[in-house]
Amino acid sequence: MQERDLMDARAFAGGVPHDYFRHLRGRPGLTRAHDAEGYPFWYLVRHTDVVRASRDHDTFRSGPSTMTSVRQDSTGLPLISFLDAPEHTRLRKLAFKGFTPARLAALEKPVAAIVDRILDDCAAGGGFDLAEDIAMQLPLEVLTALIGVPPAERAQIVEWTRHTVNLGDPDYHHSTPEKAVAAFGNLMAYFGELVGRRRVAPADDLFSVLLAAGNDTAGRLEPQEIALFATTLMGAGSETTYCSVTGGVLALLDHPGQLAALRADHALIPLAVEEIIRWVTPATHFARQVARDTEIAGTPLRAGERVVLWYTSANRDESAFDRPDRFDVARQPNPHVSFGGGGPHVCIGRGLATLELRLLLAALLDRLPRLELTGPPVRSTTNFMNSFRQMPARFV
Repeated sequence: MQERDLMDARAFAGGVPHDYFRHLRGRPGLTRAHDAEGYPFWYLVRHTDVVRASRDHDTFRSGPSTMTSVRQDSTGLPLISFLDAPEHTRLRKLAFKGFTPARLAALEKPVAAIVDRILDDCAAGGGFDLAEDIAMQLPLEVLTALIGVPPAERAQIVEWTRHTVNLGDPDYHHSTPEKAVAAFGNLMAYFGELVGRRRVAPADDLFSVLLAAGNDTAGRLEPQEIALFATTLMGAGSETTYCSVTGGVLALLDHPGQLAALRADHALIPLAVEEIIRWVTPATHFARQVARDTEIAGTPLRAGERVVLWYTSANRDESAFDRPDRFDVARQPNPHVSFGGGGPHVCIGRGLATLELRLLLAALLDRLPRLELTGPPVRSTTNFMNSFRQMPARFV
């Protein structure tokens, strides 16, 4: 098979190149490649290799950045996904207090209300863009509510966050590198100011929980850390749901038998959510730095080298999934790695993401047979997020 440059977003223009990933999984050892700036990588494409690198954080480190190509350079700020132990352990332990099962359970009714209002608005308005008006709008509204942004200020936060997604896509009208930098700064400044307000007047929201986390001064999150975490959460938390909703709806429309099975048995919804997340794999990859000499799949890796964990390939690995190229809403087991392959960097917001998808799917099932795409979906120009920036639709 002809070699492809997976760091070139054009390799994903027609969708994830699953045929090429299948070819790479069949090769002995690891494949050597380079990013857009010429830096070398080793590709990890098998499920077992991705899981191993995810869990062996002493050997495969996240700092200084887990990004490649357009997102390789960090802001210079200590984003939680770019940190290693012990600092990452400390931040994650404290931040998780905002995502406990009890707090997520308390969000069920508010999130369901947001879902119903968004769907009702789309149905009443005639034509709409499923990508912008549902897939993006839902997580942005949920996150601003979770964080505790006052209702009158949420529209501005939503607008700034839209500038930070689909980064690198030259045709996404909300985002350019300049807009993204400005929006990130605006979000940081706003959340820093909100920290000050919550210190004076705590509320039942994520900010208040994070401010109260920790039993001593050394264990507490600093205001700057809370502001940075909220800024990161707005972008990362919205983009993953955005991808899952657009890709999941398309999968159900493309597989009417699976949609019929799900409509006939709503008890399958939790399994269907996990299958959608596997099938779509919102974030296609992250990078890790090799901290000490090791070996994977017979290939020696030297300290200082970098590897790319291709989650989108691992989620279609024939050795880990029965008929991996079949969309199956009742799939069990489903050891997908869309939230990471285990270890310390498993997505902290995975419970919130699955809650959003579960409630949206439950509300959308009876409407899907009346959903009509009014134009071809338009993919985002990126090799990092498996997303569609436009999906014109209407309910008939």
